[in-house]
Amino acid sequence: MTAFKNGNPIGVGVIGASLGGTWGGVAHLPALLALPQFRATAVSTTRQTSAEATAERFSIPNAFTDPYELAMHPDVDLVTIAVKVPDHDKLIRAALQAGKHVFSEFPLGRTTEEASGLLQAAEAKGVRHFTGLQARANPAFHYVKDLIADGYVGDVLAVHCSYAMPVFPTRSKQINQSRAYLLEEANGANQLTITAGHLLDGITYMFGSFSEISAILETQIKQVKVAETGEVVQATAPDHVVVNGKLAGGTIVSTQIRNTHRGGLSIEINGTEGDLLLQSEENYMFQMDSFVVKGAHADGKTIEWLPVPPQYNLLPAGIQAGPVFNVAGLYTQIYNDLLDSTYNAPDFRTAVDVHKLLDHVRLAAQTGTRLTL
Repeated sequence: MTAFKNGNPIGVGVIGASLGGTWGGVAHLPALLALPQFRATAVSTTRQTSAEATAERFSIPNAFTDPYELAMHPDVDLVTIAVKVPDHDKLIRAALQAGKHVFSEFPLGRTTEEASGLLQAAEAKGVRHFTGLQARANPAFHYVKDLIADGYVGDVLAVHCSYAMPVFPTRSKQINQSRAYLLEEANGANQLTITAGHLLDGITYMFGSFSEISAILETQIKQVKVAETGEVVQATAPDHVVVNGKLAGGTIVSTQIRNTHRGGLSIEINGTEGDLLLQSEENYMFQMDSFVVKGAHADGKTIEWLPVPPQYNLLPAGIQAGPVFNVAGLYTQIYNDLLDSTYNAPDFRTAVDVHKLLDHVRLAAQTGTRLTL
């Protein structure tokens, strides 16, 4: 679009951004407000009152309940889909029908087949498409990737991730009604697709693709009470995920994602010449946390803190760590791609690759075998 070349901000319409703690309201709209190259021009929710409340809170000129009306608005260049996964397909197709660029949260669809269909539809329309694998915008990961390329650890022998989440219903044995859909595997949004999906994408982004994979998927908390109603629902989605394997270059990967009473998230990288350690500061979720980087060379006795150099943070001053930070970084990548016709931000093709990898994880767990990819 030539308007981007003229320095005009890109108009974004966000579908799914009420003020009740939704991801659109918590992360996307604050990120857009902090970036001068974007302008939030429209918002859509399921109720007009909530859409208008969000529009007033964030000074957005247009509020809709009809997502297609949002997508058709002339001030919307890019449509962001920030709703539950089961609704992605119809809303993305509404944006594509309007001929607009699309940014959808991940998982892209409930299944690989659904995600692949959306990729084909977007390619057929000739629009740009992006997906919310925002850990790729984390400055700490770019820094570590450069350290590895520069030989800090030598050849990478092993990557180990210990991922303990305190926010799932292991501790409370209950869940809010708005999140109960996460317990049903058919909805495509759970510990495997969201938590492991983002993590495995980050691992392949930093270290390359898997050549072999094995897995364990378990649903350990099978009955969960809905907080508002007291109804007990049967969980079918996995809540404990173990993925092990080997990367194309020979690196051995081991990851364990489980639910705990106290959170923790660390990624250890072992090489022929030293080690690197990424430790989360928030212990919440891989795709939104900030990380401390530490390293040790061959003597193995001294581990040093490696502050992320300021040149890795391309965001305006004032954007703090938390849900907004990596989302704002991803929007910055999207802006540069739209401006310069580059392809650096993760897109629907990236999402489909992750969906296919998750299919391999499921098959490995179901068969109890180590698969060659």
